[in-house]
Amino acid sequence: MRRVALGQGVRAGAGRRGNLGGLLLLVPGLFFLLLFVYWPLLYNLWLSLHEWNLVRPEAAFVGLANYQALLEDPAFWQTVRQSLLYMALAALGNFLVPLGLALLTLQVKSPWAERYQALLFAPTVAAVSVAALVWLYIYLPAAGPLAKVLGGLGLPAPSLLSDPDYALPAVALVANWKFLGFHYLIALAGLKALPREVLEAARVDGAEGLPFLRHVLLPLLFPTLLFLLLSALASALDYAFVPIDVMTQGGPFGHSTNLMYAVYQEAFRFFRAGVAAAQAVLLTLGLGVLILGQLFLLERRNRG
Repeated sequence: MRRVALGQGVRAGAGRRGNLGGLLLLVPGLFFLLLFVYWPLLYNLWLSLHEWNLVRPEAAFVGLANYQALLEDPAFWQTVRQSLLYMALAALGNFLVPLGLALLTLQVKSPWAERYQALLFAPTVAAVSVAALVWLYIYLPAAGPLAKVLGGLGLPAPSLLSDPDYALPAVALVANWKFLGFHYLIALAGLKALPREVLEAARVDGAEGLPFLRHVLLPLLFPTLLFLLLSALASALDYAFVPIDVMTQGGPFGHSTNLMYAVYQEAFRFFRAGVAAAQAVLLTLGLGVLILGQLFLLERRNRG
Protein backbone atom coordinates (compact mmCIF):
# COMPACT_ATOMS: atom_id res chain seq x y z
CA MET A 1 0.00 0.00 0.00
CA ARG A 2 2.83 2.29 0.86
CA ARG A 3 4.46 1.64 -2.56
CA VAL A 4 1.17 2.38 -4.36
CA ALA A 5 0.68 5.65 -2.45
CA LEU A 6 4.28 6.61 -3.15
CA GLY A 7 3.83 5.90 -6.87
CA GLN A 8 0.64 7.97 -7.02
CA GLY A 9 2.39 10.84 -5.23
CA VAL A 10 5.27 10.76 -7.73
CA ARG A 11 2.84 10.78 -10.71
CA ALA A 12 0.84 13.65 -9.18
CA GLY A 13 4.04 15.65 -8.68
CA ALA A 14 5.10 14.97 -12.27
CA GLY A 15 1.66 16.06 -13.49
CA ARG A 16 1.87 19.35 -11.56
CA ARG A 17 5.36 20.01 -12.95
CA GLY A 18 4.02 19.26 -16.46
CA ASN A 19 1.13 21.70 -16.00
CA LEU A 20 3.47 24.35 -14.63
CA GLY A 21 5.82 23.85 -17.59
CA GLY A 22 2.89 24.20 -19.99
CA LEU A 23 1.77 27.41 -18.31
CA LEU A 24 5.30 28.82 -18.51
CA LEU A 25 5.33 28.13 -22.27
CA LEU A 26 2.23 30.34 -22.58
CA VAL A 27 3.85 33.31 -20.85
CA PRO A 28 5.68 34.80 -23.91
CA GLY A 29 2.59 34.57 -26.09
CA LEU A 30 0.39 36.00 -23.34
CA PHE A 31 2.84 38.86 -22.77
CA PHE A 32 2.82 39.92 -26.44
CA LEU A 33 -0.97 39.43 -26.64
CA LEU A 34 -1.46 41.80 -23.72
CA LEU A 35 1.15 44.25 -25.01
CA PHE A 36 0.07 44.49 -28.65
CA VAL A 37 -3.66 43.68 -28.55
CA TYR A 38 -5.38 44.33 -25.23
CA TRP A 39 -3.27 47.24 -23.98
CA PRO A 40 -3.80 49.27 -27.22
CA LEU A 41 -7.53 48.51 -27.02
CA LEU A 42 -7.75 49.76 -23.43
CA TYR A 43 -5.56 52.79 -24.16
CA ASN A 44 -7.70 53.64 -27.20
CA LEU A 45 -10.85 53.43 -25.05
CA TRP A 46 -9.25 55.77 -22.49
CA LEU A 47 -8.12 58.15 -25.23
CA SER A 48 -11.63 58.30 -26.72
CA LEU A 49 -12.76 60.00 -23.48
CA HIS A 50 -10.13 62.73 -23.79
CA GLU A 51 -9.21 65.59 -26.07
CA TRP A 52 -5.61 65.44 -27.25
CA ASN A 53 -3.68 66.73 -30.26
CA LEU A 54 -0.73 64.29 -30.03
CA VAL A 55 1.57 67.20 -29.14
CA ARG A 56 0.26 68.54 -25.83
CA PRO A 57 1.83 66.74 -22.83
CA GLU A 58 -1.52 66.05 -21.15
CA ALA A 59 -4.90 65.00 -22.51
CA ALA A 60 -8.03 66.79 -21.24
CA PHE A 61 -10.89 64.58 -20.02
CA VAL A 62 -14.10 65.33 -21.97
CA GLY A 63 -16.20 62.26 -21.14
CA LEU A 64 -18.49 61.16 -23.97
CA ALA A 65 -18.18 64.47 -25.85
CA ASN A 66 -16.17 62.89 -28.67
CA TYR A 67 -18.87 60.26 -29.22
CA GLN A 68 -21.63 62.88 -29.07
CA ALA A 69 -19.81 65.08 -31.59
CA LEU A 70 -19.40 62.14 -33.95
CA LEU A 71 -23.02 61.00 -33.72
CA GLU A 72 -24.25 64.55 -34.42
CA ASP A 73 -21.88 65.07 -37.35
CA PRO A 74 -23.47 64.43 -40.81
CA ALA A 75 -20.00 63.80 -42.26
CA PHE A 76 -19.56 60.86 -39.87
CA TRP A 77 -22.80 59.27 -41.03
CA GLN A 78 -21.77 59.81 -44.64
CA THR A 79 -18.55 57.93 -43.84
CA VAL A 80 -20.59 55.13 -42.22
CA ARG A 81 -22.75 54.81 -45.34
CA GLN A 82 -19.68 54.73 -47.54
CA SER A 83 -18.11 52.08 -45.30
CA LEU A 84 -21.21 49.92 -45.71
CA LEU A 85 -20.99 50.41 -49.47
CA TYR A 86 -17.34 49.29 -49.41
CA MET A 87 -18.43 46.18 -47.52
CA ALA A 88 -21.26 45.48 -49.96
CA LEU A 89 -18.87 45.77 -52.91
CA ALA A 90 -16.40 43.52 -51.08
CA ALA A 91 -19.15 40.94 -50.58
CA LEU A 92 -19.56 40.96 -54.35
CA GLY A 93 -15.89 41.10 -55.34
CA ASN A 94 -14.35 38.96 -52.62
CA PHE A 95 -17.17 36.47 -52.02
CA LEU A 96 -19.49 35.89 -54.97
CA VAL A 97 -16.93 36.38 -57.75
CA PRO A 98 -14.22 34.14 -56.18
CA LEU A 99 -16.83 31.47 -55.46
CA GLY A 100 -18.10 31.59 -59.05
CA LEU A 101 -14.56 31.45 -60.44
CA ALA A 102 -13.72 28.49 -58.19
CA LEU A 103 -16.80 26.62 -59.43
CA LEU A 104 -15.77 27.32 -63.02
CA THR A 105 -12.21 26.17 -62.33
CA LEU A 106 -13.41 22.71 -61.36
CA GLN A 107 -15.01 22.41 -64.79
CA VAL A 108 -11.66 22.90 -66.54
CA LYS A 109 -10.15 19.46 -67.17
CA SER A 110 -6.87 20.35 -68.84
CA PRO A 111 -3.34 21.54 -67.97
CA TRP A 112 -4.66 25.07 -68.50
CA ALA A 113 -6.49 24.82 -65.17
CA GLU A 114 -3.28 25.46 -63.22
CA ARG A 115 -2.34 28.41 -65.46
CA TYR A 116 -5.85 29.76 -64.96
CA GLN A 117 -5.44 29.54 -61.17
CA ALA A 118 -2.02 31.24 -61.29
CA LEU A 119 -3.45 34.04 -63.45
CA LEU A 120 -6.25 34.71 -60.95
CA PHE A 121 -3.87 34.65 -57.98
CA ALA A 122 -1.24 36.89 -59.62
CA PRO A 123 -2.65 40.27 -58.39
CA THR A 124 -2.43 39.04 -54.79
CA VAL A 125 1.37 38.84 -54.85
CA ALA A 126 1.75 42.44 -56.06
CA ALA A 127 2.28 45.18 -53.47
CA VAL A 128 -0.92 47.10 -52.74
CA SER A 129 0.71 50.47 -53.36
CA VAL A 130 2.09 49.29 -56.72
CA ALA A 131 -1.33 47.95 -57.74
CA ALA A 132 -2.91 51.29 -56.77
CA LEU A 133 -0.37 53.21 -58.85
CA VAL A 134 -1.00 50.97 -61.87
CA TRP A 135 -4.73 51.56 -61.62
CA LEU A 136 -4.13 55.27 -61.09
CA TYR A 137 -2.46 55.27 -64.51
CA ILE A 138 -5.29 53.21 -66.01
CA TYR A 139 -7.83 55.74 -64.69
CA LEU A 140 -6.02 58.82 -66.07
CA PRO A 141 -8.80 60.88 -67.69
CA ALA A 142 -6.87 61.88 -70.82
CA ALA A 143 -3.81 59.67 -71.38
CA GLY A 144 -4.82 56.50 -69.52
CA PRO A 145 -5.57 53.17 -71.27
CA LEU A 146 -9.21 53.29 -70.18
CA ALA A 147 -9.68 56.76 -71.70
CA LYS A 148 -8.06 55.62 -74.97
CA VAL A 149 -10.27 52.54 -75.21
CA LEU A 150 -13.40 54.59 -74.55
CA GLY A 151 -12.19 57.26 -76.99
CA GLY A 152 -11.72 54.59 -79.67
CA LEU A 153 -15.36 53.58 -79.14
CA GLY A 154 -16.45 57.19 -79.46
CA LEU A 155 -17.30 57.52 -75.79
CA PRO A 156 -16.20 60.34 -73.45
CA ALA A 157 -13.39 59.58 -70.98
CA PRO A 158 -14.72 59.91 -67.41
CA SER A 159 -12.70 61.41 -64.57
CA LEU A 160 -13.50 58.53 -62.25
CA LEU A 161 -11.38 59.52 -59.27
CA SER A 162 -12.52 63.14 -59.21
CA ASP A 163 -16.21 62.37 -59.67
CA PRO A 164 -18.12 62.00 -56.34
CA ASP A 165 -20.39 59.36 -57.89
CA TYR A 166 -17.63 57.11 -59.26
CA ALA A 167 -14.63 57.62 -56.96
CA LEU A 168 -15.71 55.06 -54.33
CA PRO A 169 -16.59 52.23 -56.79
CA ALA A 170 -13.35 52.94 -58.70
CA VAL A 171 -11.26 52.57 -55.53
CA ALA A 172 -13.25 49.53 -54.34
CA LEU A 173 -12.64 47.85 -57.70
CA VAL A 174 -8.89 48.14 -57.18
CA ALA A 175 -9.09 46.74 -53.62
CA ASN A 176 -11.27 43.83 -54.73
CA TRP A 177 -9.05 43.05 -57.74
CA LYS A 178 -5.95 43.07 -55.55
CA PHE A 179 -7.29 40.57 -52.98
CA LEU A 180 -9.61 38.46 -55.16
CA GLY A 181 -6.98 35.73 -55.63
CA PHE A 182 -6.70 35.03 -51.89
CA HIS A 183 -10.44 34.47 -51.51
CA TYR A 184 -10.52 32.49 -54.76
CA LEU A 185 -7.97 30.00 -53.39
CA ILE A 186 -9.97 29.58 -50.17
CA ALA A 187 -13.15 28.88 -52.15
CA LEU A 188 -11.29 26.44 -54.42
CA ALA A 189 -9.75 24.62 -51.45
CA GLY A 190 -13.17 24.37 -49.79
CA LEU A 191 -14.71 22.88 -52.93
CA LYS A 192 -11.90 20.36 -53.37
CA ALA A 193 -12.21 19.27 -49.72
CA LEU A 194 -15.86 18.26 -50.07
CA PRO A 195 -16.47 14.50 -49.62
CA ARG A 196 -16.56 13.00 -53.12
CA GLU A 197 -18.62 10.00 -52.06
CA VAL A 198 -21.47 12.26 -50.85
CA LEU A 199 -21.44 14.26 -54.09
CA GLU A 200 -21.42 11.09 -56.22
CA ALA A 201 -24.23 9.56 -54.13
CA ALA A 202 -26.33 12.71 -54.67
CA ARG A 203 -25.73 12.52 -58.43
CA VAL A 204 -26.64 8.82 -58.49
CA ASP A 205 -29.89 9.75 -56.78
CA GLY A 206 -30.62 12.18 -59.61
CA ALA A 207 -29.61 15.52 -58.05
CA GLU A 208 -28.50 17.88 -60.81
CA GLY A 209 -28.48 21.58 -61.61
CA LEU A 210 -29.98 24.02 -59.12
CA PRO A 211 -31.38 21.34 -56.74
CA PHE A 212 -27.87 19.83 -56.48
CA LEU A 213 -26.41 23.29 -55.82
CA ARG A 214 -29.03 24.28 -53.24
CA HIS A 215 -29.55 21.04 -51.31
CA VAL A 216 -26.13 19.36 -51.58
CA LEU A 217 -23.27 21.63 -52.54
CA LEU A 218 -24.10 24.81 -50.60
CA PRO A 219 -24.93 23.04 -47.28
CA LEU A 220 -21.66 21.08 -47.46
CA LEU A 221 -19.76 24.25 -48.28
CA PHE A 222 -21.46 26.35 -45.59
CA PRO A 223 -18.45 26.73 -43.21
CA THR A 224 -16.23 27.86 -46.08
CA LEU A 225 -18.91 30.22 -47.38
CA LEU A 226 -19.42 31.74 -43.94
CA PHE A 227 -15.69 32.26 -43.46
CA LEU A 228 -15.36 33.79 -46.93
CA LEU A 229 -18.27 36.18 -46.41
CA LEU A 230 -17.18 37.33 -42.95
CA SER A 231 -13.57 37.62 -44.05
CA ALA A 232 -14.60 39.72 -47.05
CA LEU A 233 -16.81 41.99 -44.92
CA ALA A 234 -14.40 42.36 -42.00
CA SER A 235 -11.39 43.12 -44.20
CA ALA A 236 -13.18 45.34 -46.74
CA LEU A 237 -12.21 48.60 -45.01
CA ASP A 238 -8.64 47.45 -44.42
CA TYR A 239 -8.19 46.34 -48.04
CA ALA A 240 -9.29 49.76 -49.31
CA PHE A 241 -6.99 51.77 -47.03
CA VAL A 242 -3.89 51.91 -49.26
CA PRO A 243 -5.81 52.40 -52.54
CA ILE A 244 -7.67 55.32 -50.92
CA ASP A 245 -4.44 56.87 -49.67
CA VAL A 246 -2.63 56.49 -52.98
CA MET A 247 -5.46 57.29 -55.38
CA THR A 248 -7.83 59.80 -53.75
CA GLN A 249 -6.84 60.46 -50.12
CA GLY A 250 -10.55 60.25 -49.31
CA GLY A 251 -11.66 62.76 -51.92
CA PRO A 252 -13.37 64.27 -53.73
CA PHE A 253 -14.96 65.99 -50.70
CA GLY A 254 -14.71 62.81 -48.62
CA HIS A 255 -16.77 60.71 -51.05
CA SER A 256 -14.28 57.83 -51.26
CA THR A 257 -13.21 57.59 -47.61
CA ASN A 258 -14.30 54.96 -45.09
CA LEU A 259 -14.22 54.63 -41.30
CA MET A 260 -10.74 53.13 -41.15
CA TYR A 261 -9.21 55.83 -43.32
CA ALA A 262 -11.18 58.50 -41.44
CA VAL A 263 -9.57 57.32 -38.17
CA TYR A 264 -6.13 57.78 -39.75
CA GLN A 265 -7.04 61.24 -41.05
CA GLU A 266 -8.45 62.43 -37.74
CA ALA A 267 -5.39 61.23 -35.78
CA PHE A 268 -2.45 62.03 -38.05
CA ARG A 269 -3.68 64.79 -40.36
CA PHE A 270 -6.09 66.77 -38.21
CA PHE A 271 -4.38 65.81 -34.90
CA ARG A 272 -7.67 65.05 -33.11
CA ALA A 273 -6.60 61.87 -31.36
CA GLY A 274 -9.65 61.71 -29.09
CA VAL A 275 -12.12 61.85 -31.98
CA ALA A 276 -10.07 59.30 -33.92
CA ALA A 277 -10.09 56.98 -30.88
CA ALA A 278 -13.87 57.33 -30.56
CA GLN A 279 -14.25 56.44 -34.25
CA ALA A 280 -11.99 53.43 -33.73
CA VAL A 281 -14.11 52.26 -30.77
CA LEU A 282 -17.31 52.49 -32.84
CA LEU A 283 -15.61 50.68 -35.73
CA THR A 284 -14.43 47.92 -33.36
CA LEU A 285 -17.95 47.53 -31.98
CA GLY A 286 -19.36 47.22 -35.48
CA LEU A 287 -16.83 44.57 -36.49
CA GLY A 288 -17.43 42.81 -33.17
CA VAL A 289 -21.12 42.50 -34.04
CA LEU A 290 -20.09 40.84 -37.31
CA ILE A 291 -17.87 38.33 -35.50
CA LEU A 292 -20.59 37.54 -32.95
CA GLY A 293 -22.99 37.00 -35.84
CA GLN A 294 -20.55 34.50 -37.33
CA LEU A 295 -20.25 32.62 -34.03
CA PHE A 296 -24.03 32.60 -33.63
CA LEU A 297 -24.57 31.16 -37.11
CA LEU A 298 -21.89 28.51 -36.63
CA GLU A 299 -23.29 27.46 -33.24
CA ARG A 300 -26.84 27.35 -34.60
CA ARG A 301 -25.72 25.19 -37.52
CA ASN A 302 -23.74 22.83 -35.28
CA ARG A 303 -26.78 22.38 -33.03
CA GLY A 304 -29.00 21.80 -36.05
